[in-house]
Amino acid sequence: MDKEFLTLKEIEGVVVHDVYLKKEVARRAEAFEYLDNIEKMTQYIGGERIESPPIRCDWMIRKEFFPGVEAYFLYNHKDEEFPPSMQVLFGGEKVRELKGDDLAVLAITTINHMIHYIGHSSPELPEICRVI
Repeated sequence: MDKEFLTLKEIEGVVVHDVYLKKEVARRAEAFEYLDNIEKMTQYIGGERIESPPIRCDWMIRKEFFPGVEAYFLYNHKDEEFPPSMQVLFGGEKVRELKGDDLAVLAITTINHMIHYIGHSSPELPEICRVI
C-alpha cells in the first residue's frame, strides 16, 4: 500500500484543527476497549478494515467520505505502560481540497458513529459512550 497518510497539520500547515481533533479523539479512545467485533463495527460505519496496516497499530479502518477523500482510524489497545489510543490520518487525491475543520468534524462524527455501535453491543461502558 503506497499511500500518503497526512495529519491535519500537514494538510493545512497550521495546528489549530489538528490539536482539536487529537483532543477529541483522545477523549473517545477508551470506548474502543469495549468493542466486541471490529468487522461488524466496520460494516456499521460503511468502512473497510485494513488487514495488514502499513503503520503499527492493533487495527486500522479506512473510511471514504467523498471520492478522493479518506480517513484512516488507527487504534492501539491499552497495555501495562500506555492507555488506549487512537489516531486519525487522512489521504486521497482530493483531501487537500477540504478545510481542516470540515475534516475534523467528519472524523469525529465517524468516531461517534463507531461508539454508537459499541453502545448497542456492550452493557458496561465508559462515560464518553453515554455522552455521545
